[in-house]
Amino acid sequence: MKKLITAILFLLPVSVFAAGGGTTYPNEPANIDLTDKTSLQNGAKLYVNYCLGCHSMEYVRYSRIAQDLELTEEQTVNNLILGDRQFGDTMDKSMNGELAKKWFGVDPLDLSLVARVRGEDWVYNYLRSFYVDPSRPFGVNNTVFPEVGMPHVLADLQGLQAKSDALLSVEEQIAEAKAVLNDSEASDQAIAEAEEKQHKAEAEMAKLAAEGQMFVQIKEGQMTAEEYDENIRDLTAFMAYTANPVKLESKRMGVWVLMFLFVLLILAYFLKKEFWKDVH
Repeated sequence: MKKLITAILFLLPVSVFAAGGGTTYPNEPANIDLTDKTSLQNGAKLYVNYCLGCHSMEYVRYSRIAQDLELTEEQTVNNLILGDRQFGDTMDKSMNGELAKKWFGVDPLDLSLVARVRGEDWVYNYLRSFYVDPSRPFGVNNTVFPEVGMPHVLADLQGLQAKSDALLSVEEQIAEAKAVLNDSEASDQAIAEAEEKQHKAEAEMAKLAAEGQMFVQIKEGQMTAEEYDENIRDLTAFMAYTANPVKLESKRMGVWVLMFLFVLLILAYFLKKEFWKDVH
């Protein structure tokens, strides 16, 4: 039994890694700040204006957002609540689920916990990585989520971008290497050369991502690249907040708990000395 438990614990990290998939690019850190209420407020505005039409947040209430983001009820009603929804309602999407299935083939999922499931960095990079792809139903694709079925709803802010020639070259090299690796009749030498070629190409892709050379702008948006990234960081911060609204409160409580335990430790130490002073 002990061997079985040990084997499960040993393989658990491997299974988690496999479920998460390989590295995607770009993969810049989001660097969000959940204590920045201005950032969270802007993120909430962006979510309501660009995401809430299709994606609900059924585990989050407007009243709770107002409380945590330091908004008055009037500010919340005037700026975040659309239609006939009330201050105490949850953030339900505008789109009808049945019509969504008819239009998109699937009912867009709820995003209450997406930042917790996917990770803040994934969300941040995904929203920055749409590129023009005429072969897709909505004319766009995504390097972080290939073959994505979602339109680029933020295109008016970001504009449109295409893959750079350098990225296309690297992807071609990777595809050629994988073709050899998947060939059951390939020689050992050919496989070794293909592995080396793939490794070099992946390193070059990481370099392109780090230098911001994966895409080229083909149509300007309402924002500069820097402004767009900052707004996406705010949107990501808001989604990270909704995924775990009690996180900040938990941290504040944690400090007081640690202080209490420290005081309790001191009392326990002197109590122990009092009990044992006559033993020796």
